[in-house]
Amino acid sequence: MHPAAGEVDHTPHAPRRSARHRLVLTGLLATLALVVSACSDADDGSADEPTAAETWASDVCSTVGAWTTTVEDARTTLSTPRDLSVDELEATVTEVSDATSTLVDDLGGLGTPDTESGDEAEQRIASLSEQLQEQAAVVEDGSGGEPQGMEELLTRVSTVTGAVAQMISDTQAAVADLRTLDGAQELEDAFSSAASCEDLRS
Repeated sequence: MHPAAGEVDHTPHAPRRSARHRLVLTGLLATLALVVSACSDADDGSADEPTAAETWASDVCSTVGAWTTTVEDARTTLSTPRDLSVDELEATVTEVSDATSTLVDDLGGLGTPDTESGDEAEQRIASLSEQLQEQAAVVEDGSGGEPQGMEELLTRVSTVTGAVAQMISDTQAAVADLRTLDGAQELEDAFSSAASCEDLRS
């Protein structure tokens, strides 16, 4: 219905309403784009990527953890020396020696952590490697040849058991030291957060 002559037409015009709708829709689309972008960033895990310190600490713990499992099993086997045969002792010595050699190689490949105390941490790892190699040599001395009776067998088992216990103690001390180096808060936090360090903390 058209307005009478002289009257003002107050009916909203469709073009103006469409313009407002377009502005609202544009705003909603822009907001949606930001939300999608944020979700995409979260999905790609970039925010959860470990730091260099966390990666280094995790590698230390996973390497030490695998070795610890082997030597703890060996210590359990050695805990009943009178039940051990010469072959079982030889097999246990070989397992400990091989695991320790692998640990030393793996630790040597870790390099220097990218932290304030990185150089000190690398030196502590190098010191641990030397300690492990010394005790591994003691373990290997406990094997070889048929023992002259039960007494000699028990002596060998005692020697190997003592060396294994020392290696475990040295390794635990080294990991603890890495967390308390001067300026090592970043490493402390890394060791605390790394999942592979959980067993070593218990």
